Amino acid sequence: MLANDRWRDNWRTLSSDPTGTTCVDIGLSRAARAAAKRTVSGLRPGVPVVLRASGPAATTRCRRFAAASGIEVEREYLAFPSAAAPAYLVEDAPAPIREFVRSVLVTPPGAPFSTAIEACLGILRVLKTWLLIRAFAPGGVIVGRRA
Repeated sequence: MLANDRWRDNWRTLSSDPTGTTCVDIGLSRAARAAAKRTVSGLRPGVPVVLRASGPAATTRCRRFAAASGIEVEREYLAFPSAAAPAYLVEDAPAPIREFVRSVLVTPPGAPFSTAIEACLGILRVLKTWLLIRAFAPGGVIVGRRA
């Protein structure tokens, strides 16, 4: 089993009702977002929902989608290495993100441009700015309920 496959259902750990929770992927295209909106609009009020997005501006897309779709946000997370198969789900708040960058986030072994990546991580550790890390996080996850 690939590591990616093992992580695919990690989002279930976030829900109080893993079997009754609907997971919705928010894609980059307009068509993917429209399909996600149709899925959410078909849910009855009170149903737990996990929204997830990968790629550029993932956290922003999750927030906008939640607001436009009537999702009451309970918690927000950053997903590493992706929202679809997160190995790490880090609470979207200054202290947890700083601790994650300080003690967990490292350059992958054998990664191309590893020196540049390590230099960027060093800068992030010195600056201690969670907003910058949040902006470049590879995935965003929101846990909430259909309003």
